[in-house]
Amino acid sequence: MINPPLFLSSKLRQIETSALQAGLPLMHRAGQSAADWIIKHYPTAQTIYVLAGPGNNGGDALVAASQLRLAGKNVLLRLTGPSNSPEAIQAQAEWQLHGGTILSNTPIAADLAIDGLYGIGLNRQPSAVDSQIIAELHDLACPIIALDIPSGLMADTGDTPGAAVYATHTLSFIAHKPGLFTGKGSDVCGTISLHDLQIPKAVYPAADGHSQTLAPTCLAQLLRKPDSHKGSYGTLAILGGASGMAGAALLAGRAALHLGTGKVILGLLDKVLSVDVQQAELMLHSANDALHYPALTLLAIGPGLGKSHEALELLQQSIASPLPLLLDADALNLLAESNELATAMRERKSPSILTPHPAEAARLLHTRTQAVQANRIESALALAQRYKATVLLKGAGSICANEQSWSINASGNAALASAGQGDVLSGIIAALMAQGLSPLEAVQSGSWLHGRAADDWRRIHPNGIGLTASETISYARAALNQVLGTS
Repeated sequence: MINPPLFLSSKLRQIETSALQAGLPLMHRAGQSAADWIIKHYPTAQTIYVLAGPGNNGGDALVAASQLRLAGKNVLLRLTGPSNSPEAIQAQAEWQLHGGTILSNTPIAADLAIDGLYGIGLNRQPSAVDSQIIAELHDLACPIIALDIPSGLMADTGDTPGAAVYATHTLSFIAHKPGLFTGKGSDVCGTISLHDLQIPKAVYPAADGHSQTLAPTCLAQLLRKPDSHKGSYGTLAILGGASGMAGAALLAGRAALHLGTGKVILGLLDKVLSVDVQQAELMLHSANDALHYPALTLLAIGPGLGKSHEALELLQQSIASPLPLLLDADALNLLAESNELATAMRERKSPSILTPHPAEAARLLHTRTQAVQANRIESALALAQRYKATVLLKGAGSICANEQSWSINASGNAALASAGQGDVLSGIIAALMAQGLSPLEAVQSGSWLHGRAADDWRRIHPNGIGLTASETISYARAALNQVLGTS
């Protein structure tokens, strides 16, 4: 089993062209595959509504309609416009040749629906007419099977600029698309299965990215040798914890300890605490003392940092430090406000990691949050290039990127939408890097472990409500040790 490769639509078209030139009947295979899957998974569905657009996606739907009709199903077909490709025209002719009729309206009821309205070529919001047709499709209140991609979802970005089909299941043809796994794709795709249409692997070019579905193999590097000590596993300083926000730094520090860091020093701007009574292993210092603690492996700054003048000075010194550096939360907001700090980031010789959520990413890119979400992969790459850093763009389908590559994290769920989770995630990533993983490995692994923790918790609490950041730490530690136990 491998992490699924992801292909942008330009490469998918290359694959399709090469396969068609080799004489492979892709539309027939797609339609037949869809019909076979539906018969297997919905054997009792008798009345099936098929919504077909004029393009090749609609042609796939037409072939599926014919095959389902031959299998004895009552198929109700609505075609939104004349088929406009030779293959789709032929599929429409075959449907009508065998007595199939075409509806001009959405039926009033169906046991199952097939969405073949738009394919991967859509680069705009659906028309007003098609938006109404999509609304009528949802009104049927039956399972919806999307062919290749839910209509209205952008294949490359995961954006839905207008109406979109909310599918029960998506049958992804040829290869997986990034938009299925990030942004709104996480909402509209339902469950996803891949159908490669028997295209030879030799036809496929190098993938654009991948979905981090499996535990990263680099985690095996964390297996411990008997002849080791706490100094073997890094000394991390976490700077932040301004007045009223010490909890953020504590969460990050506790996460870093539980994920294996040898020593964790908390540098608090508000020195109201001298000990963490729940985690006495943490060493609490003033922010300035922690910054200059001897033999540090890594600096992380941002959890509970605030935006005071003292916080800004601390960030300036951290960026100027020769140590590897992780920036989160208000460290990112302060960075976004300063051209001088941005220049200093680009000039750093040691590795840097940025872990923004979409609003923070928008500030760093001097754009709107909506623009970041409209193309999360492009935004993450732009951040990596602008700040010469490894980036984790958080959110549904978090993007892990450096200047050369990107991947989408596949673990996690909406239970992580709670206060403090970003602080815990920063602590996890910092712990992994302090123990020797590269920046990209630490970001990919930390994101995956954080998401896996929420997935494990949700198996016990299936509605996904009430997961606290503190609870997530122990689940992440358990996930890491489970992975290492199978290495």
